[in-house]
Amino acid sequence: MTIDLVYLWVDGSDEQWLAKKNAALAKITGELAASSATANRWADHDELKYSLRSVEKFVPWINHIFIVTDGQTPKWLNTTNPKITIVDHKEIIPEKYLPTFNSSCIELFLHKIPNLSEHFLYSNDDSFFGKPLLPSFFFDENGNPIVQIKERNQRNKFKKPSDKAVKNRLWQRFMHNTLFFVYQKTGKKYNVTNPHAIEPMRKSYFEEIYETYEDEFLATSATTFRGNDNIQRMAFRLIDNAKGRNTLILNWQANEKPIVYTTENDSFFTRLRHDFLWFRATIFGSVKYNCYDKEFNLIRNIKKYKPNLFTINDFSAKKSTFDKAVDFMNEMFPNKSEFEK
Repeated sequence: MTIDLVYLWVDGSDEQWLAKKNAALAKITGELAASSATANRWADHDELKYSLRSVEKFVPWINHIFIVTDGQTPKWLNTTNPKITIVDHKEIIPEKYLPTFNSSCIELFLHKIPNLSEHFLYSNDDSFFGKPLLPSFFFDENGNPIVQIKERNQRNKFKKPSDKAVKNRLWQRFMHNTLFFVYQKTGKKYNVTNPHAIEPMRKSYFEEIYETYEDEFLATSATTFRGNDNIQRMAFRLIDNAKGRNTLILNWQANEKPIVYTTENDSFFTRLRHDFLWFRATIFGSVKYNCYDKEFNLIRNIKKYKPNLFTINDFSAKKSTFDKAVDFMNEMFPNKSEFEK
């Protein structure tokens, strides 16, 4: 099985890019969610460099790496490496939706990447491989994705979200939009959310779903910055699951056997079990995670539990966490990879 890897990357300190972003902001009419345009959303602290080191160290079987950017290239990147391709937004996103500063828009066009393999992994630049992993961690014997998900702590009423503006809870609004959209299209009530995990995808499935619901997805594409009515990429994995062509695995486990999520077992007792294990994890640190992305004691717990995948969100906007993260990255991945100059 050939498996490629796709990253989104941006350098938010680049003057040309900043000018483009500020010009786009000036054109916005109406209210913009506060978290849509915070500077740390586009901050670059060389996370991608360390993520690529984790690729070389733990998943050397990756066939090719595509880095999707807006006319930018990391200064340290060895662009002569035959395993690396820079993909400009213009190559995959229709011109009328550019420029875009909305990752939910960019993600809708991943299947348009030229020469992308049928099986691929999608990652943000601040996500990392934490252990040696085989392709079977991401795809089953039929080549279908094995997807990490989290149960939501709140119940979902599966009604159309209200038009009330959401300022500081935009992510929750995305999830509500997406779950309601999937319920409308499949009749299934999923009450889950994304962990910050490296995701397995199949291009043909992605393309089929996109073409089926293109009008709805293009409404998200038309939003230059993240907006209240956006649909998140989780819609693709949930529709795949409704069609029986992936497996959803809960991103917590009390033992080494993966716990498969289905809408049928999303009940009060499932929630009670989840809450109990969450309590154990918080108080006693006894629950393992396939992918770790919690802010609380982030570096300590990555070292302690050695998860298969982990994410350090922009190395965190918090300076103490940032400093620890940089030290940890240099400790875990001290050697330059073949992808660096």
